[in-house]
Amino acid sequence: MKKLIALLLAAIMVLGLVACGPAGQTESQPPKQTEGSKQTEGNQQTDKSTEPPQQDGEVVEITIWHQFGESVENGAPHMYYTQWAEKFNAEHPNIHVTIVPAKTAVDAQTAIAGGSTPDIFMNQWNNAPTWAESGAILDLTPYYDAAPAEWFNDFVPNVLALCNFNGKYYSVPNSITTTVMFYRDDILADCGWDHYPADTDELLQCIKDTTLANEDGSIARLGLLPNMPWFDTVMMPAVFNTQWIADDGVTVPADKEAVAYMFEWIQSVYKLYEDEFGWDYMTIQDFASTVSGNRATASDPILSGELAMRWNSENLAATLAKLAPDVDWGMGLFPNVTGGTEMAMLGGNVWEINARTEHPDEAWIALQSLTSPETAVEFALGENNNGAFYAHKQALAALAGDLGEQIAAAKETPEEGARVKENLEYLCDVFANVHLQSFPTCSYVNEYIAALNDYSALVFDGTMTPMEAVEAIIDVIQPLAEEHPYIPYEYHEK
Repeated sequence: MKKLIALLLAAIMVLGLVACGPAGQTESQPPKQTEGSKQTEGNQQTDKSTEPPQQDGEVVEITIWHQFGESVENGAPHMYYTQWAEKFNAEHPNIHVTIVPAKTAVDAQTAIAGGSTPDIFMNQWNNAPTWAESGAILDLTPYYDAAPAEWFNDFVPNVLALCNFNGKYYSVPNSITTTVMFYRDDILADCGWDHYPADTDELLQCIKDTTLANEDGSIARLGLLPNMPWFDTVMMPAVFNTQWIADDGVTVPADKEAVAYMFEWIQSVYKLYEDEFGWDYMTIQDFASTVSGNRATASDPILSGELAMRWNSENLAATLAKLAPDVDWGMGLFPNVTGGTEMAMLGGNVWEINARTEHPDEAWIALQSLTSPETAVEFALGENNNGAFYAHKQALAALAGDLGEQIAAAKETPEEGARVKENLEYLCDVFANVHLQSFPTCSYVNEYIAALNDYSALVFDGTMTPMEAVEAIIDVIQPLAEEHPYIPYEYHEK
């Protein structure tokens, strides 16, 4: 049943990913597997001590699958991978990597189950626990332990939590993503706001002040749509500083009242619209359906003024800068939960090694090169010269500095260039300095996220109270938590 659930979830996951590219650094010598390090059945790792040493002139073939299309135009991701592969192959005469595009996580899962390639593949972070338990992906902990400090320490620390499951590393970070609030400075100013809301109390007031009705009573503008285009089951708990699993590794959630408050606050936005403007939940959803389809276009509801504020992943910034550099829009984090600490969501995609690869050590050499700081810096230029965010401190520093200047200078107009540079500086600062919180990589991560989604919908339409929803979530998840105790990740710099 777990394998069936994993396959179904993988089949429907959203592949909103960012590319990675070439590198040219000296890799650490990966650990040769000995009888003492050979893994148990279910996560098999080749026992290198039983294999003959590689002969001079023998070339090991390593296949790498990524999830992007085959296009190499305008700096498309596949171009970066193929360029990196050419350079890597030239520098490693005994290893030959082949890049295969347009391979989803479902493709990788099917191939691994059949005992074939790929050796290395791209995946979403939340798939790792299920795949690790089923023996599909290699335990990379020995390779992490042997990797040079300059490789390990350059990762943004919290990103490594996405790659660690119960004390072991099964993935290597690639891209990183967060969610920010996009808002109209001019609309806020016209409504009496000289600053972006500082906490959730102010945000609720700002939503009320910036909402506008037409003469016939219909919606002209909403201050915020709390679940557009959906209720974000990772972002919202993160910014409300909830703890999904208590420190004992078993109790879920750590604080029921904190999760209930998250639901209550979102519910209060809908109550505000009904009490102040007479718009019930379904009226709001009908309006949402008319504007959601225009996201990231010239008719985006932020650009059209149909929303004063909305949240989106950071990649919208480049789109808006190109479409409307002169429109007075800005970015901010979700305001502090009143009395709490500023938080931001963290997500991303990762690389993993097939547990059934015949050449784990050579695969690691390739993967370490593919995920080096040098790789991230070289290809942080991104598709269409818009910048791309990787899990490396050096890449973020480059985007906030000289590389950002280069990107801005290449834009069609000075206005767009100035906006792009401002955006990159802001977002790099968020990734580098704000406390980023991810969903814990527990065995039941996908079930937990699904339960949050299912019961939140019942809160928002008035079917359940917030605490009733929390108790229902606990009823579903607590047995899983007790069956699979969670070991929290602890970061230690090398």
